[in-house]
Amino acid sequence: MSGLALAIVIVAAFLHASWNFLAKKSKKKMAFIWWFLLIATLAYLPMFLYYWPRQTVSPAGWACIVATGILHALYFWFMGGAYERGDLSLVYPLSRGSGPLFVPILAIIFLQEQLSFAGIVGISLVILGIYSIHLKSFSVVSFLEPFRALRGSASVWALCTGGTIAGYSLVDKVGVGLVYPPVYIYLMFVISLLLLSPYVLVTQRAELKLEWLVNKGPVLIDGFLVLFTYLMILFAFRLSKVSYVVAAREVSIVFSAFLGIVWLKEKHASQKIAGAALIALGVVFIGLSNSNKV
Repeated sequence: MSGLALAIVIVAAFLHASWNFLAKKSKKKMAFIWWFLLIATLAYLPMFLYYWPRQTVSPAGWACIVATGILHALYFWFMGGAYERGDLSLVYPLSRGSGPLFVPILAIIFLQEQLSFAGIVGISLVILGIYSIHLKSFSVVSFLEPFRALRGSASVWALCTGGTIAGYSLVDKVGVGLVYPPVYIYLMFVISLLLLSPYVLVTQRAELKLEWLVNKGPVLIDGFLVLFTYLMILFAFRLSKVSYVVAAREVSIVFSAFLGIVWLKEKHASQKIAGAALIALGVVFIGLSNSNKV
């Protein structure tokens, strides 16, 4: 993985953890998500209008755009449901961490990617770090907690979120090779907003007004960050293998742990610090894999 690609992914990871932090603090998650999707489509419309005349989209490109739009709508749906049911420190590691579990297998099957030894070690360390962050203590009994947590509704929603992450990561790896990223990601957000709008506008009309009045500032911030951060990831997909990009992106869990410990005063800091260190080491191995072929 090239140094440029790794730098892009790490910055995007920090910004991604930040907008998830704001989403978790919102009152009505789906209303908040709908608002920042609307803000994103309005704020980035000039960007789309600038690049659109310069882009000819093939049928295969349109297929990827529609597919990722549907998958992202599901992603936002599951993410909102997970944050309604569980803590940031539970939902974020499970949802973001399950991506590296699914993506390498799917990438090998569908994209014929081959991982280097350093890449495999790096991905393994990232996954181990995610597991460690989820521990409540280093006792033998506690090591079973992550498996027990899978029975909870928040964990189920978080794992479903992770499944959509794996799906759209593979679609987007192909899509950005067919459609220029600014056009691709903007149309994806438009489709996601259109798919989510009927449910939100019908069932959460009162919540929409309240959420805007209470969280206008965070909505505007997330409206900028949600598209900008993924645009950075799409450019990284052009520079490196999807498995490496998705795994390196999980350094966002380090930042989310920091936000949880410092600002939300969450417990089990030692486990989160140990997990964060493993994730950071995994990212180093991914960077040392020195594989920027796609």
